[in-house]
Amino acid sequence: MTPERITAALLGLAVVAAWLRLWRWQRRGAVRSPRWRIAALAALQAVVAGLLYMTLFAPSRSVVADRLAVATAGAPHLIATAHDETLVALPEAGAIAGARREPDLGTALRHHPGAVAFRIVGSGLVARDRPAAMRVAVRYAPPPVPQGLVALTPPAPVAPGARFAVVGRVEGGAAATLRDPAGRIVDTARPAADGTLVLHGTARVPGAALFTLQLAGGDAARVPLVTIATTPAKALILAGAPGPEVKFLRRWAADAGLTPQAQLAAGGGLTLGDPPASYAGYDLAILDDRSWAALGGGARAALAQAVRGGMGLVVRLTGPVPRGWQVFGLAAGGGAAAVPLRLAPAAPSQAALAARRGPGSRDAPADGAAPLGEVPELSRIATTLGGIPLLRDARGTPYAAWRNVGRGRVAVVTLLDSFALVTSGNGDAHADLWSTLATTVGRGTPSPPDVAALAWAGERTTVCGLGADARATAPDGTVTALIADPASSGCAGYWPLAPGWHRVAGRPLYVQPADSLPQVRAAARRDATLALVGARAVPAAPASPVEHGPSWRWFLPFLAAAGLLWWLERRRR
Repeated sequence: MTPERITAALLGLAVVAAWLRLWRWQRRGAVRSPRWRIAALAALQAVVAGLLYMTLFAPSRSVVADRLAVATAGAPHLIATAHDETLVALPEAGAIAGARREPDLGTALRHHPGAVAFRIVGSGLVARDRPAAMRVAVRYAPPPVPQGLVALTPPAPVAPGARFAVVGRVEGGAAATLRDPAGRIVDTARPAADGTLVLHGTARVPGAALFTLQLAGGDAARVPLVTIATTPAKALILAGAPGPEVKFLRRWAADAGLTPQAQLAAGGGLTLGDPPASYAGYDLAILDDRSWAALGGGARAALAQAVRGGMGLVVRLTGPVPRGWQVFGLAAGGGAAAVPLRLAPAAPSQAALAARRGPGSRDAPADGAAPLGEVPELSRIATTLGGIPLLRDARGTPYAAWRNVGRGRVAVVTLLDSFALVTSGNGDAHADLWSTLATTVGRGTPSPPDVAALAWAGERTTVCGLGADARATAPDGTVTALIADPASSGCAGYWPLAPGWHRVAGRPLYVQPADSLPQVRAAARRDATLALVGARAVPAAPASPVEHGPSWRWFLPFLAAAGLLWWLERRRR
């Protein structure tokens, strides 16, 4: 039974019980009441029960069906509407002739309770209005994809000296250049067939910086980069013999901010350096194949336990590889010959290469670096690697691969003479090669707070990974306490009001001006609205809406009838 029927049955029983009580009171009373009083009491009891029911369940009424035409950002000034459509404009829409302005879609639907469907005109709904659109049927004819830069993903926080990637999507096929904060060209690229664009650069010192992505057609975008100084990692280098490869590997580790410890076999049972007391305290271990083969069963078991606990392991191949050789499940096919290897160009132009290398230092001046194209021919062991390819040569052949082992990672490198990059004036390529290996395989650092890739002034952005007392500081020094949403696992919303660099939970966050990247925002609204409409089953013929009438119209007569009934029962004369 429905609640209405249950309530009606209980009220009916109460009226019958009141009538029985009234009949017994009349029969047993010493003084009989007049018949009109008994009739009035019986009638009022039924009336009070009926009015109480109407107060609890006010009668429903059908509402005249209505349809809305909702103007969003990018909608034209004149919008043609059907005879049964009402035109409303959301705050993002411009001046729309004959439209009623609404602060959001939810308010528009409350002002038009008879709306059974609406159509979207313009680039689409913002995040604020998408939940309200789930209540009714939606029609959306998306506009054409805007030309120019329509998607941008800034790089995640990186360590000093590491490479970063800027990913975007371009409509129209325009080439793009990436410039550093000084205006120097860092990288150039043309979009792929699907419009995807990837540009690379190198982080320098810790801090926040603004790069610029410039399209050939004139569009420009600010690309924020956050460089975080990490705690120096401990690296262990084991080699079966001294040599230039180990020498420059130790120099790279020191220049990269690592804390290296090396042990080299000098022959005749002699070793140079202190043996490691335990592998568990290191973040990265680099061995050659001879050191790997010389490890005893106990040492190899301890190394495996350290790798499963999170340490990274890189094994360099320096000679023939027997068939079936592997390192903790990462296999390499048999091979003995050394074949030539040539690396891909480090930059598209000499200017981009100079910007990537930076100003140089006293030990490695910039004028001593080799010009673009003067990269020596290297060599590698001709073997087939398993796992996930990590480094490739100019022809796309992988010469390094890795795989997961527990919480750690293992990599195998077939390159024999990476030191030749340093001796030929291409030390930046040598550092980039080994930094890529170290950051991919080495033990990771705790993740900083996760903020949205792009944020705009005046719009809500999401921040995750927060602590209990997280705060955000605006460029003018205003501090805002962020209250984490318990339903979203440590995430909170932040509404920056001014553009510029903010600090959220100690991490820099760049907020774009409100009018920047219009194509990116329009494409994002378009894609999100298409996903919203496509994920819903729109009814073919929506039913006419029904709403309950106001209860106060029945509550006031109920009070009057109840008061009259009380007075009539208590009246002594």
